[in-house]
This record gives sequence, C-alpha cells and structure tokens, in this order.
Amino acid sequence: MRKAGKTMTRTKTEGACNPPRGASVDSESPNLSSCNSNITLRGADPRFVRGQQIVQQGGQVRREHDTLYLVRSQTISYKVYVVQATINGWKCNCPDHRYRGVCCKHIHSVELSRMMRHAVREESITIIKAHDASQCKFCESTNVTKKGTVSRVKGPTQQFQCKDCHRRFTDNLGFEYKQATPEQITMAVELVFSGLSTRKTATALKKMKVKVSHQTVLNWAEEYGNIMEAYMDKIRPQVGEAWRTDELYLKIKGNRRYLFAMLDAETRFWIAKMVAEHKGTDDVAPMFKEAKRIAGKVPTTLISDKAANFHEAWEQQYKAKNFLWKDTWHINDVAFDGIHHNNQMESFNGNTLRLREKVCRGLKKDDSAILTGLRLYHNLARPHLGLPNQITPAEAAGIQIEGANKWMTLIQAAAKARD
Repeated sequence: MRKAGKTMTRTKTEGACNPPRGASVDSESPNLSSCNSNITLRGADPRFVRGQQIVQQGGQVRREHDTLYLVRSQTISYKVYVVQATINGWKCNCPDHRYRGVCCKHIHSVELSRMMRHAVREESITIIKAHDASQCKFCESTNVTKKGTVSRVKGPTQQFQCKDCHRRFTDNLGFEYKQATPEQITMAVELVFSGLSTRKTATALKKMKVKVSHQTVLNWAEEYGNIMEAYMDKIRPQVGEAWRTDELYLKIKGNRRYLFAMLDAETRFWIAKMVAEHKGTDDVAPMFKEAKRIAGKVPTTLISDKAANFHEAWEQQYKAKNFLWKDTWHINDVAFDGIHHNNQMESFNGNTLRLREKVCRGLKKDDSAILTGLRLYHNLARPHLGLPNQITPAEAAGIQIEGANKWMTLIQAAAKARD
C-alpha cells in the first residue's frame, strides 16, 4: 500500500499527460499535453530523450488522424503501441504508461512529431497576394502616375502612365475586353457559385444598373471558374493523412450520372472530382491519380464504402508496391453507427452538393461550371463550421488569399501566372 501511495504521489506531481485547462483534444497545437511545458525543466528526463531518439530514427511514428497515432516498439519489431488523445490527455497502451501513469517515450515522440509537423505547415503556407495597381503591367515599375480617364461602355476608366517605359495602360488585369467592371463580374460569379441561379443573379445586377442576360452570367462563371480552378490545382494544399471518397447521384441532361469526390478529413479540402455514368463499375482511378497529383502524396488512410471500383482504384494508385513506398490502409467496412463511418462525407454530399444541385434542377453537361464553382466556393469562400474559428478549408490547408475581394485577387493572380 505504501508503494502504491508513492506511485500515486509521483504521478500527481508530474501530471504527465493531462492537457492544460481549456485545451482542445482535436487541436493541432503542439501544446496539447502539459508534458511540453516541462521539457525545459526536465531536460534530462530519460523518457523524453528516448522519445527524441524515436523521432530522429524516422518512420517510427505513424499518424492515423488528429487524435490517434501508432508508434513502433523499440524492442519488439512487430509490435505497435497506440497513442490516443482523450479528454484527460494522451493515453498509451504501453506498460510504462498504463502501470506508472507517466508520460512515456511513445507519448513524447508523438508530441515532438506534432511539433515538427506544425512547424513545417507554418513554413509551407502559400499566400496569394492582391494585385498592386500601382505597378506597370509591362515593366512592373512602381514609377507610375495617373493619366486621365478613358471612356468605356461601363463608364470612365482610370488610365496610368509609366515614367520608365512611357507606356499607358488601364488596370484591368484578368478582365480585358469586358464591358462590366471587375467588381460587378466577381460579384456575379460569387452569387452563382454560392447557390443563386443565373437568372436571379442577372436580376440582382439589373438593380445595380448593370444590364446583362442570364447567359452572360453563366459565361462569366464558366470562364473564370475554369481559370481559377486551373490556377488552384497548381498550388499544393497541406492536407492531412486521412481522405474520404464517395459518390452522389445527380442528373445531367436528364440522364442519371454520379459525381465522385475526394475530401480531406482534417481540413475538409475538396481535392478532386469526376463525373461517371455508373456507380460501382466505372473506373475512378483518374480521380485518385488527380488527387495524388494535387496533394503531392498518397493518404495513410482512405475511407469509402464497399464499392468495388474504390478498392480497385486504391490498389492501382495508392497501395504500396514495395517496401520503399508509403504504406496505406483502405477502410471500406463503414456503417452509420459503426466503428468506422463515412458520416463526414455524407454530410458533405447533402449540405454542399445536393443543396446546390437542387437550385439548378439538374446540370447540362459533365464539366459544368456549377460543379467547378461549387468546388471553388467550398474550398475558398465558405467558412466551415467543422473547422476551428470557422475558417475556410483552403486556410486550413495553408492557402491564404489576401484582399477584400478574394475572387478578384484569385482571378488576377491566375491571369498574371498565365502571362
């Protein structure tokens, strides 16, 4: 009894694996456990030193998702310890943590791995800067002055002159030869992408004394949607290790079609999409390949239903072919209330895809601008209730767009990259 009392006293004093008050278990912050706050005070802790050695070896800590990690045993090659986050902090099934109640080397290795991952993500943030109208569009000189206005159908447009190359220009990057202003075009595009029909969008523009047809609004959405999607697909999002995929029934020209989507479970980033004619027999490997190209990696875990084409595409694109490849795991035994479920993807299908598809009452073609715009709006503009501080999936994936008008910033950045 006396020994047990000493053990309990030591455990209470160290408080090894309890998170600080107010900390969230799902947080990606490296300070999930109070072990980190004691690193400087207990620099000679042998468990912390061994945790460092585990991380330095590489390939010893495997991240399943935010709250579950697998750490290889350092003595038994085939054994793996499970480190899981709970309300009371990190828990490990190793004997050292179970019987002594201390922060074991496996928990230390997980915390260090999270700190390294957090630091890498901070360094790899992509910032899309707003266009600077004070620069010359020809020589990029900042020695520019205003030079009157030019009459256009949309109204007087400010003209600039560069004092270095002596050329005149107007600031219409990305919106050349358009009769409407960039603000009017981006507002129309955002309204269509957010769920408003093209006819209602044209009606809203007429109240602002901008007379355009619903077909013009659709042309804008298709043109700039394709420009922005091509530009965004070249930017690598910092997605997580668990991806989800599923299909959704919809009608295109009155015919039954299926929209397949690949979603990152951590950031909710919509990685890739494709439209197929059949549900379980059409080849979805092109979507898997596109998702791998955009993310620059394969997921550790792929979650889907039992459709045969999902497993075939996983084996073809993601499954490790030799020991040098990254090991992946395909979970296709899902149930609504089971251990593994795909509820996150089902919510995405209903609250994002189905609501938008109802507005347009079916699509006209497979590569419709509605689907392109919906993906852009979901990733870039719509705050996600499932993310901290209701940020957008793009912000969670390390993509930040500057400027009050994000659509204009993105279109002008795409136009500048295209030139």
